[in-house]
Amino acid sequence: MIFIEWWVVERLCLLLLIVATASVSIWSVRKKRWFVRFPIQLLLGLSLFALLVSITLVSTLPGNTYSEPIYSPNRKMAARIVEYNASGLGGADDTVKLFTAHGFSSDVVFFGEFKSVKAQNIRWKSDSELEISYEGTPYQCTSTRRVKVLCFDTQQNGQ
Repeated sequence: MIFIEWWVVERLCLLLLIVATASVSIWSVRKKRWFVRFPIQLLLGLSLFALLVSITLVSTLPGNTYSEPIYSPNRKMAARIVEYNASGLGGADDTVKLFTAHGFSSDVVFFGEFKSVKAQNIRWKSDSELEISYEGTPYQCTSTRRVKVLCFDTQQNGQ
């Protein structure tokens, strides 16, 4: 199963579109007089450089870490924990993503506070039922069209 994070693909396509547009603009003024061509090429070149520097800075910031996939009994679906930790730059949280269609489709089935879900707390009861036990505050727990998701607090089970 392939696990695709579509936001990465979206950002890559946007970056390629911006670079292609700037390149075509630089190429289109190549036969103009130097006093027209030089400012346009300089401005677009500096803009591309600034864009690449900012993308490099943003991509090195702390972000998502992914757990190993927890496959359904028939291995056609998988759940993964995504831990987002911005290290003081914007919060931290956990989500559980359900991947279907060989990983090309994903749905967030659980969203909660940071370190609220561990991989050993996710269990498939059947191919259409997923149990998630958590600690802390859950912000969202939703089922999908194919999978019923049951979320419960581990603190309540221990009592």
